[in-house]
Amino acid sequence: MCWAPFGLCAQTPIPLNDLSAFALKSDNWQIVGDVTAPLGEKNTLVSRPGTGVLVCRHTSKEYGEKFDLFTKEEYGDMDLSLDFMLGVGSNSGIYLQGRYEIQLFDSWGVKNPKYYDCGGIYQRRDLSKPDGQNQYEGYAPRFNAYKAPGLWNTMEISYQAPRFDAAGKKISNAKILFVKLNGLLIHENVELSGPTGGPMAENEVPLGPLRIQGDHGSVAFRNIVVNNFNKKPGTVSDLTYKVYYGSHMHDADLSKVKIDEQGKTNEITWEVTREPNNYVFFINGKYHAHEEGDYTFVTQLGGHSYLKIDGKEVQPNIWMRSGDRAVKVHLTQGDHTFEIFNNKRDNWIKPVLGFWSSGPGFRQTPHHSAGSVIAAKPQDPIIVNANTPVNLRSFMDWKKKPEDKNFRVVHAISIGSPEGLHYTYDLDKGAIIQAWKGDFLDATPMWDDRGDGSSKPLGSLTRFNHDLLLNRMGSTTWSDTTGTGYRPLGYDLDENDLPTFNYKIAGCQVSDKIRITEAKYLDREIKITGGQDLAGRVASGDLIEQVDTNLYAVDGKKYFIRIEKGSDAMILNRKELLVKPEENILKYAIIF
Repeated sequence: MCWAPFGLCAQTPIPLNDLSAFALKSDNWQIVGDVTAPLGEKNTLVSRPGTGVLVCRHTSKEYGEKFDLFTKEEYGDMDLSLDFMLGVGSNSGIYLQGRYEIQLFDSWGVKNPKYYDCGGIYQRRDLSKPDGQNQYEGYAPRFNAYKAPGLWNTMEISYQAPRFDAAGKKISNAKILFVKLNGLLIHENVELSGPTGGPMAENEVPLGPLRIQGDHGSVAFRNIVVNNFNKKPGTVSDLTYKVYYGSHMHDADLSKVKIDEQGKTNEITWEVTREPNNYVFFINGKYHAHEEGDYTFVTQLGGHSYLKIDGKEVQPNIWMRSGDRAVKVHLTQGDHTFEIFNNKRDNWIKPVLGFWSSGPGFRQTPHHSAGSVIAAKPQDPIIVNANTPVNLRSFMDWKKKPEDKNFRVVHAISIGSPEGLHYTYDLDKGAIIQAWKGDFLDATPMWDDRGDGSSKPLGSLTRFNHDLLLNRMGSTTWSDTTGTGYRPLGYDLDENDLPTFNYKIAGCQVSDKIRITEAKYLDREIKITGGQDLAGRVASGDLIEQVDTNLYAVDGKKYFIRIEKGSDAMILNRKELLVKPEENILKYAIIF
């Protein structure tokens, strides 16, 4: 199934300027401007005045629905995305339709998560049975992608409500289409046979409110966005096709070429052709938009292809290897024409045609026949696991922000650990450029066919910086090795095959030891021999702020830096964190 990215659908933010979008029964919820969660204090969130953040503080031992928050609007099928932050040891949950709970829990460092850990789908319960026997089902997340308390986590949920016939009888169960936590897929196609424990009601309904649990601990939310799928999907009709056989150029003028096949078709499929290769086809039809708005069209085709809507080429004629392409088009209510063109002359590419649309009030809908995309099954991935420590050299494509262009780190080494925390180190800069939680590496780009030498992280990725860590005091060229005398000296492996990296810079010899602590974070110890006046720029970003003693939050609490050994820590222009080594040692933790 080709799922539409969240950003391609119509989105409705729930405003957090005040509490008017919610029904309140208690005073434990309020709107603030920002929050922090001290790592040394249990179940504590400290706030600053302002708007944009929804916070719950619950410190009493009293429980009950009266502490929960309910949206005034009710939903059926929906996509939900939000950021959340928990205090140390805190507990909350998101109830879809007020009945089906996705758990929020401080699961930092949990290696084998259960249904009650962060991102789990909570158990059902049968109140007619005695305690200890009355809970069942429940689904653990595939992996623990939860960050540390005090950091913002991002969750995306795609949900399908139960279906009912005209008499109100349930004919299909509710379903979690997927849940992603910090970008990592943790659930997919989970059918819910009924409400999970603690629902607002035991009955199931077509529509219900979004409910946030507020009686188990302190929790904060921001950027709550709902895609409400309550409208009819677009439809296609009046389908016709033309086929030309032979090895025609992708931009050939076919007006004087004999048409080999033509006619009407009841479905969109590449099988309007009789051949698996050396063909050109056009499929034309009408697309009905039930209301005006932005519509996203996704095509999947091998070879050269284009898509036209109302005669305009909205996807240009380019070559692809059976890949997906998406385009957003504003349509008025009513019928619109479309044309799909495909020219395939590469015998090693399997024929495929997929055509999907999403739009105002409906999620991505396929318009092709089911068999038309089966042939495009991708290459089985080549996965590198880290059941024991693994050190893998490869190219690594990297960028700090999603909108940036990739650049290739050519002397990267990725370190995998059985704890499920991994990182990539650039030997040309002495820099930890990224770390992630989850599985280790997808080496398909490196080893499939001729390969391109690169690999891809498989988990919930946090990107850091691609800069030198150490440089002379007062230097302004942290990102470049020019003039620093930087020279990599490889690495030494300890008895567990864990590396300590070595290099020279500014006349000093440096050892860089990075280890995982408590399956929670990276500890980094830098030892310097033979030089003076070096400083470490341990983080840079759009915003760096001190949130506790020796604890600094980077880029809006995306990750923490905790200084363990160093002196004269300073934040420059709110964007750089500099620390002077103490007794030629700089030690800090990267908490993500």
